[in-house]
Amino acid sequence: MRSTFRPPISVAAMLAAAVVSLSGCGNGSSGTANVRLLNVSTGYTSLDLYASNNGNTTPNYTAQMQGVAYETVSNYAAIGSGTYSLEFRKNGVSSALATDGSENLTDSSHTTYVGYGSSGNFATVKIGEDQASANTGYTKVSVINASEAGNVDVYLTDSTTDLVNASALISNIAAGGTSTITVTSGNYRVRVIGTGNTSDLRADVAQVTFNDTSVNSLLLTSTTGGMLVNVSLLPQQGSLTTYNTTQARVRGAVGIANGTAVNVTVSGANILTNATVGVIGGTYTLVNAGSLPFTLNVDGTAVTVPNQTLAAGGDYTFLVWSNSSGTQTTLIADDNTLPASLASKSRVRMLNGMSGLGDPLTLLVNFQTGATGVTLGTASTLAQFASGTNNEVDVIDTTTSATLLTKTTLTLDAAGVYTMFMAGGGSSPVNGTLRKDR
Repeated sequence: MRSTFRPPISVAAMLAAAVVSLSGCGNGSSGTANVRLLNVSTGYTSLDLYASNNGNTTPNYTAQMQGVAYETVSNYAAIGSGTYSLEFRKNGVSSALATDGSENLTDSSHTTYVGYGSSGNFATVKIGEDQASANTGYTKVSVINASEAGNVDVYLTDSTTDLVNASALISNIAAGGTSTITVTSGNYRVRVIGTGNTSDLRADVAQVTFNDTSVNSLLLTSTTGGMLVNVSLLPQQGSLTTYNTTQARVRGAVGIANGTAVNVTVSGANILTNATVGVIGGTYTLVNAGSLPFTLNVDGTAVTVPNQTLAAGGDYTFLVWSNSSGTQTTLIADDNTLPASLASKSRVRMLNGMSGLGDPLTLLVNFQTGATGVTLGTASTLAQFASGTNNEVDVIDTTTSATLLTKTTLTLDAAGVYTMFMAGGGSSPVNGTLRKDR
């Protein structure tokens, strides 16, 4: 592989050509433009695209493609050149998830529309596919952040370079953002990190090939957990190749009734070290997905734990708790996807580790019910609330209606995701921790 890079060239101009300008695709005949749809939306796994010519007095939307499945790009649909309003719909639903008005589809042009986002956060980005080829020995790459993983940095290196010895080719690219560069053609290892933190690895693709003189879109897309990233390569007017992550993230939490030192490893990696009751990991540990061996030790005594299965792209909490039968464990899948209305909403779930009590729990945020009847050793689904300061969180014993914990003046950040972890009870003090997960 050639290891030298050409600096980004005329990024603003290339952005305009690659993303902002609209194109279509088809058979190249005069008077037609053609479009296709790429679906990388985790929230809407089957999409339709409708178009209405703006020359019509009354909008008349007709289907251009229907039932485009997740991680699939449709065939091109030929459409008469002109100005259109486009609607992106969930398959079989008449209302629009998003509308692009006054789209100018020119003769013999080519455009891919990308639909992405979780439920309630659908968005689109356009890729113009009529760029001039790169010079011999080089390739053009437009990196599009179609994920909800937050701002990220992107590295293109050889297979063995340590990230601490490399520089990001693209830095701090936000959701929906695009950055275009020109690099030497060849094979690259593609790595994505949370901006500025080489320890926060979100994607690691061993080899992506950029062919000589080619023009490519490299899409970063969401995973089920919300924080790891999948990668897709779409050459101009070409076929889609996906590189889905093979990793997952896991953390530990301690909710046992008695005990002072809990140690947990996953495939040899420590996720809890001498942790006491009420501890919940502030960070997740990256592991290879699959059926993984866990070791658990409570106050020097080993506890047998069967292998746990972690799905690629998932976030998990490994909860250690107890009941009359002794130490128990639960592997809980964490949904860390963003709330709808990012500017004004946050999401909160409750994790019940109150082994000293044993009763189900109810969660209130500003006197609104977020969860009810959350049994010991489980977590609720996420509930959405208005973000802001001076919030009150109350935890109530669902069985007795007794208030177990009240926290006031709490801040819930816009677009934040939180876990209210409850431990203790009985002869132990009630322990409640509001952990921000993203």
